[in-house]
Amino acid sequence: MKNVLKIMEMVISIFFAILFSYAAMSKSLDFKNFAEKLAQSLGLQGSGETVAYLIIALTTMTVLMLCYRTFRFWGLLLAFGMLTVVTAYNGFILMDSKNLPCTCIGLVEKMTWKDNLVLNAGLMITSLIGILMLRIQKSIDQNNKMERDASLPD
Repeated sequence: MKNVLKIMEMVISIFFAILFSYAAMSKSLDFKNFAEKLAQSLGLQGSGETVAYLIIALTTMTVLMLCYRTFRFWGLLLAFGMLTVVTAYNGFILMDSKNLPCTCIGLVEKMTWKDNLVLNAGLMITSLIGILMLRIQKSIDQNNKMERDASLPD
């Protein structure tokens, strides 16, 4: 069971590290376009460049955290948080706006806002599964340590 958890947590972490690396690189390489599209988005007028830098920085930080076991939980938590914000924003835009600007770059450029909402919700669930797996692993490790310590002679 423990090995399965470790493998699945590692696969989820690698998946998000690759996904967020791609996102950070694609947004950085086309920064001007990305910042301009963000500036056109509802609620972000006038702050597109600042938000673009923030998104790229958080995405890069998430990748770095996912690459180190010590910080993996926090990396998955940051990924979950960013995906939650993006998913909530997508949902708000779909409910509130009739003119939907596209701020997508790369893989999801051809997706509709509804498709993007479903994708982001799925990614949120995936990151949450990774977080739960890390928590279960930590609990198992602590129980095993307690059992080992209890079996040592005084």
